[in-house]
Amino acid sequence: MSEYELIQDINNEITYSGMLPYSLPEGELKRIIENDSRYFYDNWRHAVEPRYLLLPTDIFKTEHFKLHRTIQLPDCVQFVTDLKEAKGASIFATIDRDFSEQKFIGSEVYLTPFIGESIMYRTVIFSFLDLTRGLILDTIAYDYNRNTNSLGIVGRTPKVNAVAKILKKIDKDDLFEDELFQRYVRAHAKVRLAHMLQTFNYQLPGGVTINYQNMVTTAEKEMDEVKAMMKGENTPDWMYLYRQ
Repeated sequence: MSEYELIQDINNEITYSGMLPYSLPEGELKRIIENDSRYFYDNWRHAVEPRYLLLPTDIFKTEHFKLHRTIQLPDCVQFVTDLKEAKGASIFATIDRDFSEQKFIGSEVYLTPFIGESIMYRTVIFSFLDLTRGLILDTIAYDYNRNTNSLGIVGRTPKVNAVAKILKKIDKDDLFEDELFQRYVRAHAKVRLAHMLQTFNYQLPGGVTINYQNMVTTAEKEMDEVKAMMKGENTPDWMYLYRQ
């Protein structure tokens, strides 16, 4: 759905398909659509999609990066969820990844029993894991500002190509097809229309009075329902366990 088609749909909603002689200016409708698009990109899981972005080592050698330690990402990038070095081989020089250091350490940590002297052995293994983690660590500390699309490298400078796991904005034409987005912008337009008509004390021909409060209440209820549905679907797919 294009922006023009969405505007026509909103006008049909607030005028009951042309039955009522009032509407919002096109500029105000475009402003509502733009603001609500930003809200959905921030809060709606189906407004973004996961992608991987390769950052070659040449980027980390530029004068801009050396001075600011930031990388300018495209405007379509809404969030950065992870940043790692693109390592492919084992530090133990093995060819088969089934014999990598991760599996070696994992088997020692998680497959040893918790009985007898093995408890002391596991304590030593955990200390070994802390020391070895510095050798196999491929994550990079970063900070991302979605307003400036600036990716700041807070930690060490990558020695090889880096890969950023991002959430990319979907095209606006695809966002406009979303049922929840359509419901939200239509309700938002009704609220703005009620405020406009109430400001000028507008009455329909024949002295018919408009129930502004009912219009606002109905529209705000619709917006709250959309937010509740968004919150219900934006559930985490992971669990964080903390042991003190």
